[in-house]
Amino acid sequence: MKVRCADAVFFNGKIVTLGPKTKTVSALAVEDGLIVSIGDDREVKGQAPRGCGRYDLGGRVVAPGFVDSHTHFVQMGVDAMNVDLTRTRSKEEALALMGVAAKKVPPGEWVIGTGWKESGWTNPHFVTGKDLDISCPDNPAVAHRVCGHMSTVNSQAVSLLGIDSRTPDVETDSSGRPTGILRESAVSIARAATAPDEAKRRKGLQNAIRKAHSLGVTSIHDNGQSADIALYREAERAHKLGVRVWFNIPSEDIDSVLALHLTPGLGSEMLKLGGLKVFCDGALGARTAAVSDPYADDPGNKGALVHDQSDFEAIVERANAAGIQLAIHAIGDVGIDVTIAALKSALDKSPRNNHRHRIEHLELPSRAHLKTMRRLGLIASMQPNFIGEWGGTDGMYLARLGKARTSRNNPFREVLDERVKLVFGSDCMPFSPAYGILSAVRAPHPAQRISVKDAFSSYTRDAAYASFEEDLKGTLEMGKLADFVVLSADPFGKATDLGSVSVVETVLGGEVVFDRSKRREA
Repeated sequence: MKVRCADAVFFNGKIVTLGPKTKTVSALAVEDGLIVSIGDDREVKGQAPRGCGRYDLGGRVVAPGFVDSHTHFVQMGVDAMNVDLTRTRSKEEALALMGVAAKKVPPGEWVIGTGWKESGWTNPHFVTGKDLDISCPDNPAVAHRVCGHMSTVNSQAVSLLGIDSRTPDVETDSSGRPTGILRESAVSIARAATAPDEAKRRKGLQNAIRKAHSLGVTSIHDNGQSADIALYREAERAHKLGVRVWFNIPSEDIDSVLALHLTPGLGSEMLKLGGLKVFCDGALGARTAAVSDPYADDPGNKGALVHDQSDFEAIVERANAAGIQLAIHAIGDVGIDVTIAALKSALDKSPRNNHRHRIEHLELPSRAHLKTMRRLGLIASMQPNFIGEWGGTDGMYLARLGKARTSRNNPFREVLDERVKLVFGSDCMPFSPAYGILSAVRAPHPAQRISVKDAFSSYTRDAAYASFEEDLKGTLEMGKLADFVVLSADPFGKATDLGSVSVVETVLGGEVVFDRSKRREA
C-alpha cells in the first residue's frame, strides 16, 4: 500500500483498530488529520517521505480515541475551580473544606462546593442547610451533590434565592420552612444565581480539555447549556477546541431548534449540533428517579417524572417529526417505561428508519424494555463508572434499591445480549474512560459484566455510531480521523492488570496533544 505524502508515521506499535476487517497492525500514517495508510512497519514506515514526523510507539498498544457519550464538559471544568468535595470521606470533612473556603472570601460572597456523595462517607447522611450555616456563617453557600439533581444551601442562600415552601422541589420541615435541600428544578435556581462569568467559563473549558487529553478522550457528546455553543465556537475559531464536540441542545430550547430547522450533524469536524436532551425523571442518588417500587431506604418515596406526561410526550413527538435525534434521560423503571412508550408513539406517527434516538443512563430497564428498544432501534447510552462508584456490597445502589434491583441495575450484559446498541459515557462522575471500562469488566453482577473488547467498543466505535459519525471515527481505518490513544499496557491481554492501564499519549487529528512518555524519533 503506497503511502501518500504523510505528515507523520506512527510505528512499532500494537494498533488495535476495532474495525471489521483488519484487527491489529503495527503502523499507520497520517496526512491532514486523516489516516492515509495502515499496516506493518515495513509497508508504512519504509515508504514514508523524508521529513515527515516519525513516532516510535515502543511496542505499546494503540486504540481509537475515547468518545465520552455523556458529559457536562464546561460545567466539569468550572467545578474544578470551586470547592472540590468529591474525595471527602465524611460529611465533617466536606463541611470543613467549605468552612476553609468561606474564610478566604469576603462576607456575603458565595461559597460553592461541588461533588459531595454521602454514599462514600462513614456516616452517610445528606448535607443540610443547618450544616452549611455552621461552616459558612457569613456567606451564602451551596454544596452540589455529585449527581447534579440535588443541592444544599444555607439560610443566607435561601433568603437570597427567594425560595420558600411554595417553590417546587424544595424540601421543608414539619413547620413548612425550607431545610436547605433542593432537588431537580430548585437546583437550577441555585445554579442560575451562581453562574460563572465568561472568563471563568473559558478557563473551565480549557481545564476540561486538558483533562480530556490526559485521559485519552478525543470526542465528547455534551449536554450543557445552549450558551456553551458560543463558547465552543469561540474556542474553535481560536484553534483552542482540543476535543470534538457533539452538542445536545436542552429541550427548553426546542422552539428555537424547530424554528431554525436544525437537525443533527450541522457544524464542522470539531463542533456539531447533536440531538435534543430531554429529562424524563430524576436520579437514584437524590431519590428522584421514577421507580415502580418505593426506595428501600425511603419507603414512602417512588421518585417522580420531571414533566407532566402529556407535555413530555408532546416534546418527543415534535422533535421526532422534525427529524431531530432525542437523547432522553430516564433512570428508573417507570421513567424508562414512559420514555419508551413516548418514543414508540412518536415513531408510529412519524416513522423514521435512522433516528438513533437514545435513552441516557437506562439504569433499571427490564428485559421487556430492552426487547422493545431493539425493535425500535433505540440506543442505550449508559455510564459504567456508576457501577464503580455505587455498586458492590456497601454501595449507594444497595441502599436505594435493595438486593434484587441492585443485581440487575445497569445491565450492560443484558443490553448486549438483546442486541441493543450500547454506548458508554461518564456523566463526569468521574470523567474517566479507563475507570468506566474497568468498572464494566469487573462489575459485581453477571447482568452487568462484559468483556474488555465490548467495553472498549462502547467507548469508541459504537459511541461514534450514536452521533452518526461511524464513517468518520471510532475505529482506526483508512480515511478516518487520526484520533487515538497510546496505552501503558495491553488491556486486551489476559495477564494484564486492567486497573494499571493508563494513557501514555493522546493523538487528535494526527497531532500529539498529550505525551507522558516524551518519546519521539529524530
